Amino acid sequence: MRLDTFLKKSLLIKRRELANQLCDEGMVRVNGIPRKASQEVRADDELEFPLYNRVLKVRVLALPDGNVKKADQWALFEVLEDKRIPLEFGYGDEDPFALPPKVPRSH
Repeated sequence: MRLDTFLKKSLLIKRRELANQLCDEGMVRVNGIPRKASQEVRADDELEFPLYNRVLKVRVLALPDGNVKKADQWALFEVLEDKRIPLEFGYGDEDPFALPPKVPRSH
C-alpha cells in the first residue's frame, strides 16, 4: 500500500493531499529514511512525521483493506513516540525535520 494512502486510511492524516505534501517535502520518514508518497508501506515499518505542533513516530501493525472506522484505527498502528513542540517556538530549531534555510542568490 502506498505511504500517502496508508496515512489517510489509518486516519493519522485527515487528507491525502496533506500526506502527499509532507512526503514531497521530505518530512515523512520510513524506517529513518525520507520517502516519497509512492513508497510501499509494509507491516513493522516505522513512520515518523510532523503534524501541527508535534512529531509522531508510529509502527505499522497491519494494512487496511478498505475504509476504516475511527474505533478500529488503533489496530493498524501503535504510537512509539509523540514529541510535542511548544507553539511559541514554532518549527525553528526545535523541529528535527526543519528544512535548511534558503540562501539568497545574487543575479
